[in-house]
Amino acid sequence: MIYLLVAIPIIFVCFLLSPRSTLAALLAVIAAVAVVGAYIYLQQSDRNGLASQVRGTSSGTASCSDPAKTVAVKLSNDTDRQVNVVRFRLIAKRPGYSDEAYSDYFTSSKIIEPHGTFETCWTLNQYRGLETLPGKPAPSEFDWSVDISSVDFAS
Repeated sequence: MIYLLVAIPIIFVCFLLSPRSTLAALLAVIAAVAVVGAYIYLQQSDRNGLASQVRGTSSGTASCSDPAKTVAVKLSNDTDRQVNVVRFRLIAKRPGYSDEAYSDYFTSSKIIEPHGTFETCWTLNQYRGLETLPGKPAPSEFDWSVDISSVDFAS
């Protein structure tokens, strides 16, 4: 904001001294800012488009044999770029209900190659976990889903 307060009087004085040169310079600056803004916008929209091609699913407890790691999550990379980090939320709902009985955030730093998958079982947070629910239900009593919040790709 302070730059704008300083720049406006300078541009005004330059315009009074040399109107054509000032307008040409001002148009060049505006064009440069527009090009940089368009580049940043396209980069961001491309990144969001790629991130939507990384999917997460959960098969629940069916494929987990370790009692400490109870819920299986599969991350699929359907892009042509390597995935370095996936941040996601693991959600449990009672069958037939829409409200969440459990949810927690997880981060996977496992590198997933283009068009590859990564599947592993995750440990639930014992302080926010199912043990805090009435009746202490087992993880197998829920429908599990994965909501990906962000994806970091290799440069």
